[in-house]
Amino acid sequence: MSVLMSIRSELTHIVEALKAVTNVDIIIVDEKLDRIVSTVGKKFASGNKAPLFSAFHNCIITGEQYFIEDPKDDKICRNCASKEICRELVEFCIPVRFNNEIIGVLGMCAYDELAKKNLLTNKESYMNFESQLSRIISTILSEKNITRKLEYRSSELITLINSINEGIIIINNNKEIITINNYIKEKLNVKTNTMPDITELLTEKAYKKLASLHFNDQVGPVTLEGMEFVINANPIVIKGEQEGIVFVLSDFDKMKESVLEENRKKDLVTFEEIVGESEAILQARREAIQVAQMDAAVLIMGETGTGKEVFARAIHSASRRKDDVFMAVNCGAIPENLIESELFGYEKGSFTGANSSGKAGKFEICKDGTLFLDEIGDLPFLMQVKLNRALEEKEIVRVGGNSPIKVNPRIISATHRNLNSLAEKNLFREDLYYRLNVVPIHLPALRDRGYDVIILARFFLNRFSKAYSKDLAGFTPESEKILMKHNFPGNIRELRNLIEYAVIFEEDSIIGAHNLRKKIGKEKETENLKLSDLTKSYEKSIITNRIRSLGDSVDSKKEAARQLGISIATLYRKLES
Repeated sequence: MSVLMSIRSELTHIVEALKAVTNVDIIIVDEKLDRIVSTVGKKFASGNKAPLFSAFHNCIITGEQYFIEDPKDDKICRNCASKEICRELVEFCIPVRFNNEIIGVLGMCAYDELAKKNLLTNKESYMNFESQLSRIISTILSEKNITRKLEYRSSELITLINSINEGIIIINNNKEIITINNYIKEKLNVKTNTMPDITELLTEKAYKKLASLHFNDQVGPVTLEGMEFVINANPIVIKGEQEGIVFVLSDFDKMKESVLEENRKKDLVTFEEIVGESEAILQARREAIQVAQMDAAVLIMGETGTGKEVFARAIHSASRRKDDVFMAVNCGAIPENLIESELFGYEKGSFTGANSSGKAGKFEICKDGTLFLDEIGDLPFLMQVKLNRALEEKEIVRVGGNSPIKVNPRIISATHRNLNSLAEKNLFREDLYYRLNVVPIHLPALRDRGYDVIILARFFLNRFSKAYSKDLAGFTPESEKILMKHNFPGNIRELRNLIEYAVIFEEDSIIGAHNLRKKIGKEKETENLKLSDLTKSYEKSIITNRIRSLGDSVDSKKEAARQLGISIATLYRKLES
């Protein structure tokens, strides 16, 4: 469609007005000679083409005005295809310009003596009409273009807000809803023909709260039609004046799920991240993989720093509950008077300092997920009774509450203590111990994993080199020797911190012994020790580790001696040597 055709209705008004004033017929053609508007009879009506090589045609080609007093004899009309049937007595052609291009021709034609006299009498005035005509048409086209752009932008905006998976409501300063997207119409059952008041739609309380915040903040969650929304308001400001408000309604459940999903990604640990080749760690890994898909309770045992939580997270990630919450609770780090409310939650006003609206406990939050009870051996005895009941009945009651809440988390617990020994001494409930210890997994101390020390050291070196943007190739033979000789009482956690320290302070391209020695202290010299001395030292470390895992009581030491195949007297003697 030509440019002039797009403003045909506007041009019709112009030519009709000119015809009424001048009594002269007017025809406007576009650059293809198509008649856009015409005041002449049916033969010259719009939709028909002007003749080739006519004055109209020449005007388009040359861009010049033509005032032709005798069309049949004028050289401009010599080759006109309609010369023989032409009835025009006088013809005046004006090129129509827009953006410096000729987009058509306006022709003023006289078909009778009165019109001829009018044209000839006002020849100069009509010849000066071109610039005014172009300006009028240019203005019409510009306004048309602006209107079209506004219509497009409006349509684009409506399409955009209807494609957003959140509620959008726009109101003016009179609180009238001027735009509401399909999402919120559907969620709140809004009928367009009976648009509710904004205070009814959002609740008057929520609206007043946003008003107190100058419509530049959020409130929520607000319950609307059984759904919870967080409502965010932003004023529409034009030249410093507020002209309306945009409300964005976000599904609160989806927001919570998004946070949980982000936490799941952040906490995701797989069995691939359990590094090592020693038989002890491979056995623990095999057992964990085998039990992961089952809901059986797992008890992970091992010294502090051996990776008990890493194993627990890997089990969760490989389980059927992997898309639900994993929550870790350190039973030894929570004050005894708060541990029940942490695990089971509390109702509002249950105790001084309690949240005014109450609080869900860990069991409730991950009721269908995995609850990791770390350092379960440090759980107070009275709390052990309540925990055992919760696991048995699969329901809890909040502190200060009366209503039971159904929960069914998978329980993975961990300890560095000998729960069996504690249970025998009535320091840990025997029934809880057996409930937790369905599948025991023993994690070896790092000093018992041999070359795994170097494998793990290289793993941490790669991780921290990337984190601190350092290009470190590995360890010197001397530094590896130091790592192999060190006892690592803090196990993997100590090794990880040691490697991070070395990466931070290493100035060469390879980790040397200097930074390792600075962190762990000078190792005891063993090169000059006799075999008997080395044997005594090794035996003492084995006995010490066994006692550490079983407990320091006399009964525990007797058990350690029995397991090692020596008498209790020999055990004491080797400890004192």
